[in-house]
Amino acid sequence: MQRRLIASVLLGHYLSAFTALGIPLYLPRILADLAPDAPLWSIGVLFVLPTLCTALAAPLWGRLADRHGCRLSLLRAHLGLCAGFLLAGFSPNLALFVLALVIQGTFGGAMAASNAYLATQLDKDGLARALNWTQYSARLAMISGPILLGLLTAQGLGLELYRWLAPLPLLAFALVLPLPADRPRRPARAAGSATTNIRLPGDLQRLLAVQFLFSFAMVVTFPYFVPYGEGLGIANDALLGLLYSLPHGVYLLALPWAQRRAANPLGVGLALLALGNALQFAIVQPEPLLALRLLSGAGMLLAFVGLHRCLSQRSRQGGAGRLFGWYDASGKWAGTVAGVSAGLLSQGYGIASPFLVACVAACAALLLARPLVACPRELPA
Repeated sequence: MQRRLIASVLLGHYLSAFTALGIPLYLPRILADLAPDAPLWSIGVLFVLPTLCTALAAPLWGRLADRHGCRLSLLRAHLGLCAGFLLAGFSPNLALFVLALVIQGTFGGAMAASNAYLATQLDKDGLARALNWTQYSARLAMISGPILLGLLTAQGLGLELYRWLAPLPLLAFALVLPLPADRPRRPARAAGSATTNIRLPGDLQRLLAVQFLFSFAMVVTFPYFVPYGEGLGIANDALLGLLYSLPHGVYLLALPWAQRRAANPLGVGLALLALGNALQFAIVQPEPLLALRLLSGAGMLLAFVGLHRCLSQRSRQGGAGRLFGWYDASGKWAGTVAGVSAGLLSQGYGIASPFLVACVAACAALLLARPLVACPRELPA
């Protein structure tokens, strides 16, 4: 029964992640069809708009999930994504399309909702493994989405892609609907006490800071990777695409090995990520890039596994919605800041500069993470 529950949640998450992560790459083409006169900078704004809305809304949805149930919140996330994509697919103008992206980001958030629901159904060790697999489904969607949707855009599809993708989160909704509902824990006050029976970990701010810095270190190198590779002399688009996706491929292939490690690999992962980014900033020839992308992928994988272990040690039924809501919001804010920073850094300090900043962010995360690994914490129920 538990395997079936996990499989349903993970498949549903993959369908929604495929929907949300596959299409942003083709925003320039969609915007050219919908609003040909839109300025070039509007592509970047539309790219981060759903992420920004998710970052703003995730803590609120997390609080509501604790009050009314995490499964209900997960159903809301799938339906919200479906509604946003339907509206986008039938948008006659840019204003309505922007509203659709706001709905997609505000009422979506399947990652946090999936993780929070799993936290109400699994024990600590089972949850740590499940968190690794939800990230696995996100990485798989990040690789498969652009490839498969590229086949559709090659047939001339543009805005219609949103209509084609809208049924996928609806299917995810159908997968989650028969799963057992969790019991929401309402914050009833104890007699003579001002405290509630839902408490978040005392070191939550440190955990969120590590998550922010780690996410920033990953994302800040994404937007300008293609011109970075071209600057090293790589002219083959297929090779650039392979090198770009290689860290995600490492995650997909090596996760079963990494999550069997007894010790928490968070520190090792952040150190490898910092080293990989520093070397990518320093190289002037393309030959070492393949090995350095593999090194960065190993760092990303081990850091994710370690973070998920820290998160599962601090999760508790009744506060899962808020915990995962804040955790997801931290990553989304990092992605938003990283996207803006990448443009400013590349314009002002060169196309390789985001790798140096990513190294600094990973080093800062490493310093902050040491107490998290040394003193795992699990609040009593």
